[in-house]
Amino acid sequence: MHTVSRLGVAALFAIAASVGATAQGRQDPGQILSAKDAHAKALAGDVVLVDIRTPDEWRETGIPASAKAITMHQEAPKLLAQLAEATGGDKSKPLAIICRTGNRTSFLQAELKKAGYTSVLNVAEGVAGGPFGQGWVKGGLPLRKP
Repeated sequence: MHTVSRLGVAALFAIAASVGATAQGRQDPGQILSAKDAHAKALAGDVVLVDIRTPDEWRETGIPASAKAITMHQEAPKLLAQLAEATGGDKSKPLAIICRTGNRTSFLQAELKKAGYTSVLNVAEGVAGGPFGQGWVKGGLPLRKP
């Protein structure tokens, strides 16, 4: 069975990008959650919100205040271990993922489902905004320093 744990997430992302799979193009954004709703649900404990961007991006804009900072740009086993810790090992716990504009989350959402996560939500408008909305920053949602 092919899972995200067999290949590095960055390598899988490069493969998807090479065939033109983006949120604006052919990549299916899956189940979408707005930034505002993601923040409210994370504060209420209804979802685990994870910012999957790079540490440089976190330093540039800050991290959504209600999110855990777990970069997808690392070896897949390490990423999956950190996600397991964040969800208490419960792959059915709703997991909302956010990146800059929704491209990486659309890709990673599908890969996490292949890895056994049953409720992966895409905060597709991202931190900076994009085709699915204004984003976390423009929406005036709180940020914290990395």
